[in-house]
Amino acid sequence: MRGWLADVGAGLLVAVLSALGALTGAGEQHHVPLSADLVTAAIAGLAVALGRRAPVVVVVVSAAISVGYLVAGWTIPPLVFAVGWALYQMATRYERRVSWTVSAVCGLLLWGASAFGNPGGDWWTPLALVWLTLTGMATAAGDAVRSRRDYVAEVEDRARRAEQNREEEVHRRVAEERLRIARELHDVVAHHIAVINVQSGAAAFALTRQPEAAGPPLNHIRRASSIVLRELTSIVGLLRQPGEADSARLPQPGLSQLTELLDSFTAAGVRIEHAEHGESRVLPASGDLAAYRITQEALTNARKHGRLDEPVRVTLDWQREDLVIEVTNAVPAASIGGGQETGPAGAGLSIGGPGFGLIGMRERAGAAGGMLQAGLTAGDRFQVRATLPAPPEYGDRL
Repeated sequence: MRGWLADVGAGLLVAVLSALGALTGAGEQHHVPLSADLVTAAIAGLAVALGRRAPVVVVVVSAAISVGYLVAGWTIPPLVFAVGWALYQMATRYERRVSWTVSAVCGLLLWGASAFGNPGGDWWTPLALVWLTLTGMATAAGDAVRSRRDYVAEVEDRARRAEQNREEEVHRRVAEERLRIARELHDVVAHHIAVINVQSGAAAFALTRQPEAAGPPLNHIRRASSIVLRELTSIVGLLRQPGEADSARLPQPGLSQLTELLDSFTAAGVRIEHAEHGESRVLPASGDLAAYRITQEALTNARKHGRLDEPVRVTLDWQREDLVIEVTNAVPAASIGGGQETGPAGAGLSIGGPGFGLIGMRERAGAAGGMLQAGLTAGDRFQVRATLPAPPEYGDRL
């Protein structure tokens, strides 16, 4: 609304000034009827009022009328302000190439009409050169305004995109941290809760039949629950730290604690056959943690879903550039069928539940630069096979 009011006010001002010039006899020496001067004054005011809305039309109309006045002998036609205003408005809205092309054509036409359209004119006369100056200055002013506006818009757009990228990065980091914490909670809790479940059942059975035999299962429950509480306290303490969470603050297990891990499953009633081939060596931190957690989760799944009458075989094969971990266990025939968790190895195994364990193992292997396969093998056995990078130049032997 303010723009329209300003345009109408400017148009009225130009129309009044042009009409006053006609009434004072500015056009008598050129034998122009007063009515024609008044119409031209009205056109000049209308041109200024519409210059912002339709600058190209205003430029064409006002320039054509001005050329006619110049040829008729006028030195300064009534539409001179309309031409400059329309060129300015056009330069603020159109590309530089378009606005300067129209300005050059318009300026040359007005200059030619002023210099050669009436007797006594010449190309070098000041009044003729004024037209080139007027059109050039009006276009340059409009172009400067447009360039400034485009620059401000670009800066604001960059700031907006930077803020959007920052928010997306924050959301991405939050999602990654939530996923990491979910994996840690699953890995920490699943195994020890499974041990507590088995040992509590054994303790309950012993209390009804042979109370003195309930001691060892209760001791296992106490140790497992203490470990769960200690690790959960570490995770919760990490979450309470200000700023970004740093996984290095948590004591991370690795293959150096593999023997303790296997002993804990043995205490839970799982028979384990452990074999290791090749020359062991230090793994990168991410690979070391992934190797431990994958073995832990595979043994937990074997205890929950496998047949405990046969041993679970855990094999570590130290190859030239990789460490291959295989955890193989027998599965009941009833477990084979629908609801499978498939992997690159082929058919899967119904594990009951959403299967976050296998998903977490694959994510850990991928994060460490390796891969994981899980599926049935010959003889109704389920195998988890993880391949993790183990460059020989990274570290010494374990």
